[in-house]
Amino acid sequence: MKSSKARVLVGVLSSPLGVGAIGSLVEEIARALGEKTPQVEYAGLIKSVSELERLEGCKAGVALVATGGTEELIIGFAEKCGFTTIFYRDGFNSLPAVLEATPVLRDHGKKVYLKRYTSPGDILSEVEKISRVYEAVGRLKSCRLGLIGGPSTWLVYSRVSGDLVKERIGSEIVLIPIEEFVREIDRAVVGEGDLEAVRGARGVEVEGGEISKALKVYKALQAISEKYNLCGLTPRCFDLITLRKTTGCLALSLLNTSLYPAACEGDVPLLISMALGEFVSGKPAFMGNPVIVHGDELVLAHCTAPLISSYLLLTHFESGLGVGVSVDYPVGREATLFRIDPKLENLRVGLGVVEKWGWRRDMCRTQIKLRLKGAERIVKESIGNHYALILGDWVEELTLASQLLGLRVDRIDET
Repeated sequence: MKSSKARVLVGVLSSPLGVGAIGSLVEEIARALGEKTPQVEYAGLIKSVSELERLEGCKAGVALVATGGTEELIIGFAEKCGFTTIFYRDGFNSLPAVLEATPVLRDHGKKVYLKRYTSPGDILSEVEKISRVYEAVGRLKSCRLGLIGGPSTWLVYSRVSGDLVKERIGSEIVLIPIEEFVREIDRAVVGEGDLEAVRGARGVEVEGGEISKALKVYKALQAISEKYNLCGLTPRCFDLITLRKTTGCLALSLLNTSLYPAACEGDVPLLISMALGEFVSGKPAFMGNPVIVHGDELVLAHCTAPLISSYLLLTHFESGLGVGVSVDYPVGREATLFRIDPKLENLRVGLGVVEKWGWRRDMCRTQIKLRLKGAERIVKESIGNHYALILGDWVEELTLASQLLGLRVDRIDET
């Protein structure tokens, strides 16, 4: 049986002498996978190199090394797949076999991930994660991303051509004139029902008229997204300060809250980063500037953020106009910080923890303090001024997605 159409191949590896130690493992994994895992081929028990011939065409592999004496099987299995997660179990010389085979695979340039096996649910969770990442990457590749008005002038590095995006990522960049954006704002009508979007604010320090103007920007972006069939966008939002005496902060906040990727300032590399992060995690992304970096601590700030917890409606920091959003990110939660560089070659990612921070008025309105090992690399090895942040640990998913996209992965926190 060939697996050329299989997204994920799953197998249990055993030496002929160790078959008796497997027990009901093969059947238990089959039951766990059941029929809930489309595009998965379960190869069952593999105990000889000759049996590996049926495993051609595997995009991703998940192997449970049940016994020792399986080094050649591990190598042969992983060589058939784009990348492989290898589970080892306690006892039966499973781990020694994995430790012997893994360096060979890495010398061959193969991507392998090692995990300890505890139950059949581990296999199912891994398969579901890989499938979710494949779906996210496929979605990103087919995306139409809107660039409204071009990048802001100060983004001298964080810009990329549509041709390079198409070549490296697969997404299409749709150029939309700022004049069309302004026309959509002018024709937008905000009713009483639209104000429900911000009824949950714990405090408001702007006039109701400013909120209505900001919501017109939101409705204009929704209209543009629908017209051009976009799955994400980034406007040159600072132009609105002079053109319409308002800002796009609240609009982008509401879009990201609804899991629609929306970046500020025409920053396409960051928009791609946010889209990838939101697609693989199903969680909203925050776009921030690192404004303080000291040792393993950094503070990110921006006037827009998804409404994931308690928030205030304030003005935009630099202009004092429009509506900026100050969201309280939960202290003690893990958070994944990441960014794709403008050359679309590298994804930088790290896992940190949100810490308590005393809010300051000399920074953008949402401020997040993060403890992140190696944070100073953000300064010493800069790849631009915006980063995306998502609550939770999504490092592994972003790593897998990056490899599918052909990006190198740079771990901030592994220095």
